[in-house]
Amino acid sequence: MRSFSPDRRKFLKLSMAAAGSSLILGISWSCTQDTPSNTDNQSDNFSPNAWLRLDPDGSITVIVAESEMGQGPYTLMPMMVAEELEVEWDRIKVEHASLDPVYGYQLTGGSGSIRKGWSTLREAGAVAKELLLGAGALALSVPVIECTARLGKVVHNPSGREVAYNELTDIAAKQPIPGTAQLKEPNEFTIIGQPVPRLDVPEKINGKARFGIDTKLPGMLYATITHCPVFGGKPKSIDASEAKSIKGVKDVFPIDEGVVVVASDTWTAFKAKEVLSIDWEYGNKTRISTESIINQLKARPLEEAQTAWEEGDVETVLSGSNAAVTAEYIQPFQAHVPLEPMNCTAHFKGDGRLEVWAPTQSPSSAYDTAKAIVQSKIERGLKKVQKKLLGIHDDSIDVHTTLLGGGFGRRLKQDYVSEVVQVAQRYEQPVQLVWTREEDVQHDHYHPLTLHKMRGATDENGMLIAWEHIIHGLKVNASGAATLLYDIPNTRVLVQDIGAIVPWGPWRSVAPHYNIFAVEHFFDELARAGNNDPLELRLKLLRDHPRLSKVLEIAADKAKWEARPNGAISYGAAVLSEWGSNVAQIVELAETDNKYFQVKKVTCVIDCGIVINPDIVKQQMEGSIIFGLSAATKSKITINNGRVDQSNYHNYPILGIHETPEIEVIIVNNEEEPGGIGEPGVPPLAPALANAFLSATGKPIRELPINIESG
Repeated sequence: MRSFSPDRRKFLKLSMAAAGSSLILGISWSCTQDTPSNTDNQSDNFSPNAWLRLDPDGSITVIVAESEMGQGPYTLMPMMVAEELEVEWDRIKVEHASLDPVYGYQLTGGSGSIRKGWSTLREAGAVAKELLLGAGALALSVPVIECTARLGKVVHNPSGREVAYNELTDIAAKQPIPGTAQLKEPNEFTIIGQPVPRLDVPEKINGKARFGIDTKLPGMLYATITHCPVFGGKPKSIDASEAKSIKGVKDVFPIDEGVVVVASDTWTAFKAKEVLSIDWEYGNKTRISTESIINQLKARPLEEAQTAWEEGDVETVLSGSNAAVTAEYIQPFQAHVPLEPMNCTAHFKGDGRLEVWAPTQSPSSAYDTAKAIVQSKIERGLKKVQKKLLGIHDDSIDVHTTLLGGGFGRRLKQDYVSEVVQVAQRYEQPVQLVWTREEDVQHDHYHPLTLHKMRGATDENGMLIAWEHIIHGLKVNASGAATLLYDIPNTRVLVQDIGAIVPWGPWRSVAPHYNIFAVEHFFDELARAGNNDPLELRLKLLRDHPRLSKVLEIAADKAKWEARPNGAISYGAAVLSEWGSNVAQIVELAETDNKYFQVKKVTCVIDCGIVINPDIVKQQMEGSIIFGLSAATKSKITINNGRVDQSNYHNYPILGIHETPEIEVIIVNNEEEPGGIGEPGVPPLAPALANAFLSATGKPIRELPINIESG
């Protein structure tokens, strides 16, 4: 056990429900300046803001502030509470948090859910347990030291008498916050580390789960939008006569960069959208193309680049080396294409309140977006002052966070929220806006195109002595490239960012995706130039990263790297250490009879510290590998005349079940702080595949996606 002292500035008071039958406990996240915790303004009264609720029926409801888009927070976060609270897993329920400031700024991304909640939610469970132990001792008229919390009950050890938690809520709510509480040590865990069933799965199977697109309200109208094909363009004139002649069409009108159709149902709106005649004002971006962007990146003066990392004297070593190697890699724009297209529902009520139902990765950002539309700058300023000085949350706008049918970073952008609020302002009824797949693909916020210029050198023994990596791109940074994992004496990493020429947004694994491809593939090029086995050289140069070395060694052993046959089978390896996790992947590439290559197997080893739920870790690694393999071999966004060429899955394909290789995931257990699992499995896949292709053909990959055709 590990003791900690609950801080009055960190822990919210216990509170009772209006009927006095539910015990609610809240503990605040660390809040930013713009999202202060209510803890500073708490009186001695109980507060309704909470992470944990014990209900009269014996169930325990955990409030989760993370969006559920398949990655598992509706299970992982409650597991941390349940572990310390000492309750049976089948008693746990989950609710999404409200927008009360006690929950901080709600945003799900960066593989941060577990890392953010690890201490907070365990402490919530531990403090609640201490309060219930005290209440149980009073109820049983025994010393608290003689009591134990076990399976949702307080048990008096000498007599065996017991009392259930739900019978103690009235007494527990009157107890003072304990001076100390105990957190379990990892060897005491009974829930954490176990493959307990996911709480969100049953309703997804039986059809009761409600994603954003499933929102249905009385009298609801349905809308869709067509955006200008060219980035930044706007409608100049609209001929909607044919569209309005379709039965069920209510209205057609412009907003921002698009034209909206409102109808009695979504399919009617979609049909009407197709017959609109719109004269667009394209603006000044019609000359933008993939080719022009690449040319701009190549021509940009190096003097404009920013130094992200420098050690030693790279230029002198490279200039004097007879064994210098150079390479350039290009990675394309990528779309997100989540299965559930962009959608949102909004309703302006008669009392002036706005309700929004959004499948969003950031309810707080959705709230801010809506507020910017419906409130004047003066109103927003006053509300902000009230929030900062008094801790008063503006509840005139309420965001209900639904389940998300995939996010991958796309739903951190709130353009679809902005659009539905603009539309709903015109009506007293609720309005649901749904984008078509074509709008989704052609008006995404894209993972950026990047150009990587690499230089390196080896000594007479093939050891790496110099490394230079210049990252060119739109809204790029050096994450995953600096600091370099490998022990190379002379290194330099530069970043040349030309800004968001096209709509940009975070994409699953963000900068490490493009940077780690360049780092890991160039490493293999240098290793082979120095006549070294790439895996052996990695292990030599990862001497300061024992956890990463260990996962690589395990992956090599599981994939039988040493015993790999010559000819028809080739192997490639790549590693990552980001988001508090360490991952190694080995791709097995087989040559087929028709001279194509096929990815036969991916071996993935992850060390993410303490594992909350091994099943979810495996699910995330498998999903990440499939996601990464799609981007590595199939998907690519290209731009011509200021518009996206692709429009749906037929020309922006994703990996099919029949194309998915065998995937083996091995988890390294230890007692380090938990790391992220949503993103670390993506970046190593493409370089591991490229390295296998290099091994098979002797040809490096200069541009993604990889055409794995022989020769």
